[in-house]
Amino acid sequence: MKILSVSTATNHLSVAINEGSKVLVEANEEDQRNHSEHLDPLIDQLLKQTQLKLADIDRFAVAIGPGSYTGLRIGITTIKMFASILNKECAGVSTLAALAANVAAKDKLVVSLIDARNDNFFAGAYLNGENVIADGHYAFDRLLAAIKQVEADRKLPLVFVGSGLDKIKDRLDQSKLDYEFGQADQNQPHAGEIGRLAEHIEPVDPDQLLPRYLRRTQAEVDWHKKTGQPYGPDSAYVEEV
Repeated sequence: MKILSVSTATNHLSVAINEGSKVLVEANEEDQRNHSEHLDPLIDQLLKQTQLKLADIDRFAVAIGPGSYTGLRIGITTIKMFASILNKECAGVSTLAALAANVAAKDKLVVSLIDARNDNFFAGAYLNGENVIADGHYAFDRLLAAIKQVEADRKLPLVFVGSGLDKIKDRLDQSKLDYEFGQADQNQPHAGEIGRLAEHIEPVDPDQLLPRYLRRTQAEVDWHKKTGQPYGPDSAYVEEV
C-alpha cells in the first residue's frame, strides 16, 4: 500500500510517501509558517522522486491535531481534496501519537507535548503505541499528576518529546522521575511515522476527516458567550452572515 502523508500541525512541515511501513521518501522544512505555499510543491517534489503520480497513491494520511488551527486546516483540506477527487482512502492520525512514534525504544512511557502557553500543554502519553494518558489539553500540574500515577503502577522510564520542554525541566527534576528529553529530530512530527500509523488505522470518508483541536477556538468561545447555546459539533458555532 502506497501512503502519502503530511503534517502541517506545527511550524514544522513534513511530507512523506510510504510503501507499507517503509518510508520511501520524506521531506521536512523547519520553522516554516507559510504551509499553504510550500505544501503542494513539496508533495510534487516527492512524487517526482518516486516516479509516482497522485493516482498511484492508495491512501492519504494527515496529522489531524492537536496543533495550529490554521496549519491543521491546510493539511486536512489538502488530503480531503486528494482523497475525494481520486476516490481514495484517507486517514487521520493524532499529532501526539506521531510524536510518540519517533521514539523507537519499547517499555518506555513516551509523553508527547505541544506547548499551549500559560503552563498548558496539548499532551498524551504512549506505551508501546498504546495511548495510556488520553490526548487532551492539560495544565502541566494536572498532567504531571497523571504521569506519576501511571509511572507508579508500571515503574517505567519516561521520555518527553515535543515543544516547551525547557519550561518543565525544573519541575521534572524536582519530581525525582526517571526521565529524558527526546533528541532534536524526535521533537517534531514526521510524515513518515504518520504513514506507518495510518497503515493500521480504519480509513474514513473524506467528509468525516475533521481536525481534533482539543481546545475550543476563540470563535467558539465568543459564539457561546453571545448566544448562550451549548457547544455542539465543530461547525455548529459558525454564524450565518
